[in-house]
Order: sequence, then structure tokens, then C-alpha cells
Amino acid sequence: MAKIILASHGELSKGMLNSVNMIVGDLASDVETFCLYPGQNPNDYAQILKERFQKDSEHYILVCDIKGGSVYNALVQTCIYGNVDVLSGMNMNLVLELVLANNSGNLDLNQILNNAKCGITIQNKESLNQKIEEEDF
Repeated sequence: MAKIILASHGELSKGMLNSVNMIVGDLASDVETFCLYPGQNPNDYAQILKERFQKDSEHYILVCDIKGGSVYNALVQTCIYGNVDVLSGMNMNLVLELVLANNSGNLDLNQILNNAKCGITIQNKESLNQKIEEEDF
């Protein structure tokens, strides 16, 4: 099993973990969070993680809120270690898939990312009308 860390600007990661806990309960009990607050430097946290990863052979998966953001840019530096993966675009689909797959021992990050992407959709009057028309045939 991998160690999962959710990282974000503000308390998005704490809120995400809270919501995930509502659905999967104790399956997410080992998930950690990092919240970057105004005035903090994400590189300080990255340095702490580098020291941790250097001493540990456990697989770590860091899930960041936004690609290219300061949290992401700092944590990508930890990819110098072979036991670290950084994912961006944190959303509920992604975190739930990751936690469930991690607990089942079937951790295929590419499949998890694809499944999370499939959960992003748009519904509106036009798409609903199209679905009704398709069902008429």
C-alpha cells in the first residue's frame, strides 16, 4: 500500500479528506493532508518531505490541487526519489478511486487518472434533450 498525501492551497485538502471519510470511513484513515496558508512557503514542506522520502522506501502518492501552482511546483521536486508520484487536479473522483484502489492492492495510477477524468462531465438542457432524442430511437 502507498501512503497518500493530499496537498492544496488553503484547506481544500482537509475538506476533501473530510468528504472522502464520509464515504469510505476508515479506509482513508492513513491519508495525510497539507494546507498551504498565506505567508507560508511550500518549499519548506517539500524539504521536510524530501528528508522523509530519502529515509523511507514506502511508495508515496501526493495529490495536489492544481498543476503549475506553488504547491505542485514545490512537491514535484520530491519526484527525484523513485518512491514518489505527484498527481494534480485533485477532485473527489480521483481521491476516492485512489483510496479504494490503494486499499484493494490494485493501484494502477494511469487507470485511476482515466477513471477520474471520466467523472468530469457537463449536463445542461441541450445535453439532456440530446439524450432524450437518442433514447427515442
